[in-house]
Amino acid sequence: MSNTGLGSFLNHIESLHFEHKRKGAMADEIAATVCAFLNTEGGTLVVEIEAGADDAKIGELKLAINEKITPPAFWSATVQRVRDEALLLIEVPSGKDRPYVMNGKIYIRKASDTMAADASAIKSLVGKTYADTERWERRLVPDLTMDDLDQEAIRAVAKDATEQRNLRLDENGSLESVLGAMSLWHSGQMTNGAEVLFGKRPAVRLPQTRVRVAVYETDKGGNFQDSRICEGHAFQCMEAVYDYILQHTPMRAIFNSKQLQREDRPAFPKFAVREGLVNAFVHRDYSAFEGGISVGLYPNRLVIWNSGNLPEGIKIGDLKKEHPSILRNPDIAHVFYLRRYMERVGRGTQKIINECKDANLPAPKWESSPSGVTLTLYSGTRMVEERLNLRQRKLLKSMQAGSLLKSSEYCDQMTVSERQGRRDLLELEQAGFLSREGEGPSTVFRRTESAWNGD
Repeated sequence: MSNTGLGSFLNHIESLHFEHKRKGAMADEIAATVCAFLNTEGGTLVVEIEAGADDAKIGELKLAINEKITPPAFWSATVQRVRDEALLLIEVPSGKDRPYVMNGKIYIRKASDTMAADASAIKSLVGKTYADTERWERRLVPDLTMDDLDQEAIRAVAKDATEQRNLRLDENGSLESVLGAMSLWHSGQMTNGAEVLFGKRPAVRLPQTRVRVAVYETDKGGNFQDSRICEGHAFQCMEAVYDYILQHTPMRAIFNSKQLQREDRPAFPKFAVREGLVNAFVHRDYSAFEGGISVGLYPNRLVIWNSGNLPEGIKIGDLKKEHPSILRNPDIAHVFYLRRYMERVGRGTQKIINECKDANLPAPKWESSPSGVTLTLYSGTRMVEERLNLRQRKLLKSMQAGSLLKSSEYCDQMTVSERQGRRDLLELEQAGFLSREGEGPSTVFRRTESAWNGD
């Protein structure tokens, strides 16, 4: 993170979903705010720490926070260091097992303050939690036994949790205790979430856990070159889908003005593909037998669909900016985090956008419908080029990589209205041919390294 990035956090105005603590903050007051965010729709806590603080000291702080809050909760913490500054960024999703307690007290957020809840607030929290106690991932599976689960995968999660996530899960202890600590074992029985995450053959009882991947000959679909049905527990299935996508992803040549040789890169950034799959596996609606996840690989785009709708209060536009994290399957998400498939809560969509931008590719596109949510990644080749109008093609022919252009200059050159000019430039930015710099009247567009092969 740059100095500017650190400054943006330090200067952020405190609100219902954001709090900033100076150096010297004690574990109790940090844990109280984390508890309050869990009870009040989530948030981000930024804690200034000593730049020289080592990983062991930071790990002790994370462990202390975890141990002070009950029931066990899912939140993530990362350290950002730049020169003499260091921040602990704690991302907290809205809790699904409210009310959460810290040292015997229930904390909530009110405006920009953290405070102990009164009787009325506690009653409201309990009421909301009662309505959510029967979520699908928590339902018990009476006939599921330990022999039906991948026990090595369970111990691998416990090991990662202990060594990498500062959680005390004894991988050498009983598997029931490990599953219980992850909310996957209740009243002597395992949950649906346990079978999804660790089942040896979850598709026998839950056919919706299968994932179909199809490789199409053309961007219009129709005939396909290859297809595969992937199944197994969530981690096996996701890795199989990811590997299959990479096997069928074409390479694209990048010509950088600063290098003599070309650089070959996958048509779709690996990290963006992986993050898109993680989001699909974590946020999909597992309760729908007719639902699931499907992947379509076309010559110029990758389409990932998962059943279920966006959480209430979240719109498509919110995915492109900082937004509250509202988890459909918090237990499943927690285990993905412990297994190191997720690093920070609620930042997956922004990371996908940044990966595509860094690769000079068109902006990813999310769509929501009653049947589910679709993510489309574009390779930035012929399909995008064919959509451009004559003005945009003329501009790309005339601009060299690195050259700058103002919106007003474009409007004058092409004799178009300000509104049309902004639309043209936005489309070129989304296609990866231009990058935006600055804000307001000082905004300029820089030509990227993305090759233009049109006439």
